[in-house]
Amino acid sequence: MPTEKKRETVAFLREQLAKSQLVVLTDYRGLNMAALTGLRRNLEKAGARYHIVKNTLLKIAMEELGIAGVDPYLEGPTAVAFAHGDPVAAARTILAQQAELSTLRVKGAWMPGQVLSPEQVQFLATLPPRPVLLGQLLGAVQGPLANLAGGLSELLRQLVYVLQQRSEQQVA
Repeated sequence: MPTEKKRETVAFLREQLAKSQLVVLTDYRGLNMAALTGLRRNLEKAGARYHIVKNTLLKIAMEELGIAGVDPYLEGPTAVAFAHGDPVAAARTILAQQAELSTLRVKGAWMPGQVLSPEQVQFLATLPPRPVLLGQLLGAVQGPLANLAGGLSELLRQLVYVLQQRSEQQVA
């Protein structure tokens, strides 16, 4: 029979999963309390929360939300980073901390709709921030449109010039 505390924990995990843009599963073995506290603080600055969880309770919360495919990453001690803001910033923070804390290891991750391997999390961390990506997208869309507008205006200018020359020929 599950205890009330376990039910509350599953409800908390379900709530965190539902509003997360990225969930990173890590192995925290070998980290002392000071390192965990520093990791939590850095993740909070990136808009994420870091919690040590029981694998079985996390599995239950994920099953209740219909999240599948994460089970292979739920082996051994697990701590979870719930990114409620920019997923790239959270992934970048975890990988930066992984470089400093040699025992921290990314097991895998979940984004709404897909499960990510540790290599995919690393790739996600190398993406530019959201405003830069939006600027690049805007530039990619705006460039061809500006060229089209310039080309059309040049065609109209040439047509006006030809019509003006023709009218001058007819007057003379």
